[in-house]
Amino acid sequence: MMLMKAYFVSFMACLVFFFLGCDSIYRMLDKEGAEEKEIIGDVLPYEKNPTVQEIQSLLKLYGYDLGKVDGILGRRTRDAIQRFQKDSQLKETRFVDDETWNKLRIFLDNNMIVDLRLNMTFIQQLLTYAGYDPGPVDGKPGPKTLQAVKKFQKDNGLKVDGKIGYHTLTGLSAYLPQVNSR
Repeated sequence: MMLMKAYFVSFMACLVFFFLGCDSIYRMLDKEGAEEKEIIGDVLPYEKNPTVQEIQSLLKLYGYDLGKVDGILGRRTRDAIQRFQKDSQLKETRFVDDETWNKLRIFLDNNMIVDLRLNMTFIQQLLTYAGYDPGPVDGKPGPKTLQAVKKFQKDNGLKVDGKIGYHTLTGLSAYLPQVNSR
């Protein structure tokens, strides 16, 4: 009777594996890793991946040090992902899960970042609507824009470094409805 039960359990496990497939089982065992695989695709050691390159570019743009943007998902990129997750009050998994992916891309979706670069014209418009003088709205980050960014950072309790990173973009995004309603 015990042998029959063992065969039945083994048979059922094989059916589950056959019908659900490896990815479903992987998702049950490692949710964040499975989500990352859906977002990034297969990551092979020492091979460039365009989605990893986009993640690295965004992290670097947001002020996270990860070395060179090379499309390879290594230790320094994982460390930067974890720091980003911590700073964004996300679960620190070191994986690019759905929540992390959405937070990374939020400024692409509202055009504050275009082609993985700051949309300086739009940033200058936001600074203007926030009550700061970035100088001419010409897309060029000149001394008046730097001065406006620093004043904005100081007034909003941010690190005053003149760099337009994740936290500065988050602060400026409060002025999006005003700029978009023009």
